[in-house]
Amino acid sequence: MTDKNTSSKYSKKYKLSLTNSKLFDTIKMLIAILIALAITFVILCLVSDDPVNALKTILFGPLSKRRYIGSVIESFIPYAFAGLAAGVLFKSGGFNLGAEGIFIICGVVIAAIASAPVTTSPILHPILCYLGAMALGGVLMIIPSFLKAKFNTNEMVVSLMLNSIYAAIASHIVRTYMMTSKSNSVASKDYLATAKIPNLYEPYRISICLILLFVVMIILHLIMFKSRLGYQIRLSGSNPKFAEYSGISAFKLAISTAAIAGVLCGMGATTHLLTQSSFYTPSQSLVGIGFSGMLLAMLGKNNPIGIVVAAFLIKYLEQGTAVLYFVDKSVPAEIVAIVEGIIIMLISSQHFLRRLREQQLLKEGLEEHAE
Repeated sequence: MTDKNTSSKYSKKYKLSLTNSKLFDTIKMLIAILIALAITFVILCLVSDDPVNALKTILFGPLSKRRYIGSVIESFIPYAFAGLAAGVLFKSGGFNLGAEGIFIICGVVIAAIASAPVTTSPILHPILCYLGAMALGGVLMIIPSFLKAKFNTNEMVVSLMLNSIYAAIASHIVRTYMMTSKSNSVASKDYLATAKIPNLYEPYRISICLILLFVVMIILHLIMFKSRLGYQIRLSGSNPKFAEYSGISAFKLAISTAAIAGVLCGMGATTHLLTQSSFYTPSQSLVGIGFSGMLLAMLGKNNPIGIVVAAFLIKYLEQGTAVLYFVDKSVPAEIVAIVEGIIIMLISSQHFLRRLREQQLLKEGLEEHAE
């Protein structure tokens, strides 16, 4: 009788049902994507002469040429780092929105090291750029969290204000100390060849940064779900009062998560600048990546693996839209923003598919009670 009850418990535990939170989140995301694509198709019917072919181009256009899928692989890596940084902060319950400013100010350090003959080694030079950006990002990201923990300041307001301050500082430093007489815009000197990160497989633009991203993703996943620090982060994010009563230091946790997020921002900024550009422009090079990371964290449910997948899908859709724009100029390039917005609204909504899940919970509860 005991074995029968035990097997029944295990069968219920691993049963595919909407009561399983991970399965529910997956289904919710898939349905949100389908709804977003359906609305996109309606819009294409209004602006395109061949909406069916236009939708096919968005979905399969990036696979038509190797340079298209290579562009997706190259561009999604820095965005994934931004998403991972935001995911760490949001998972702990923090509202530090400083990733945007950290990306921009780290660009100054990266450009300074990359354009200086600090070493002749093509291996050591990029590593120095990474270390400089990671150190600066880790320190600066702590500031809003430190002020919140010590003086109860509004973390969101402080971080947003610091974004503007960092952007202004970056622009001033580049304009005053790093510009060349050949450039008419605010831009740094060109990076030395030793600082550039080469591609391991040129047709698909696969560099060592892709391997680095996957390694970081796995490490973060293990930290979040297999370590004591990860348990504290998740507990603090889901139930701050209980975490406090359990003896978890809110100050140490805030500093730790902010430092990790800042280091990730530094890695993302370095990856972007050393793979996709030859010089640094504060007003263009890294603008928008930090804020995009927050959207990725929301799409990926603050899960490292989900964030990386979301980053790839978003960049894939953007590339598909770019391919479509070459074929059909009547289709607005901003259509990918419409798809992103709809998906984010549906996934973040607490009411989307909630009734269906509640009915499933009630049904299984009644069945268990009857047994």
